[in-house]
Amino acid sequence: MAYFPFFVELEGKTCLIVGGGMVAYRKALVLKDFGPEITVVGFEMISEMEQLAAACDKTMTLIRRGFEDKDIEQADFVIAATSDEELNRHISVICRQQKIPVNVVDVQEECSFIFPALIKEEDIVVGISTGGSSPTIAQYLKKRFKEAIPKGFGMLAGQLGTYRELVKERVPSLPVRTEIFKIMVIEGIRQGGVFTREQAIELIERKLGEHEN
Repeated sequence: MAYFPFFVELEGKTCLIVGGGMVAYRKALVLKDFGPEITVVGFEMISEMEQLAAACDKTMTLIRRGFEDKDIEQADFVIAATSDEELNRHISVICRQQKIPVNVVDVQEECSFIFPALIKEEDIVVGISTGGSSPTIAQYLKKRFKEAIPKGFGMLAGQLGTYRELVKERVPSLPVRTEIFKIMVIEGIRQGGVFTREQAIELIERKLGEHEN
């Protein structure tokens, strides 16, 4: 069965990653840009993990010891990424018992959530999943979709987000608002991902004038 793609606010949430190797590091690397507070538990940490924790400052903590069941108590979600299959399975079981979302890397049947193939351009996020059937297809689609996103599109999305209240205040008609934002997108792409506030105000005035006549 296909997975439903919930998009979840992770900023300020607590993530527990069990394992300090490359697999755990890759999960931490993906998650850090979404703002959770990450705790990594493991006997050993690869240098990349240590460097990432240093770069993340206070939002990432490394605990150099073995996993203990109590570690999940404050976690909003858990990732089991050790080389010990029995330990990973145990973590999955106790998380499910406590109704804590858990991902066991590369063992779909022990996961209550999975990681999609991700594309992130500023605030634009695309998640691609085949339900675990074919990661190769997911990666192929990721490459194609990433190539299709115009340069500067993420930055443009952020800019247009700051104009939403301006347009809403000045333009009472929903169809006219929609028309204005479509023009902003088209012109923003043409201008390399930039549509200034001055341009937005000029466009609003022009469209209001057109629809008054």
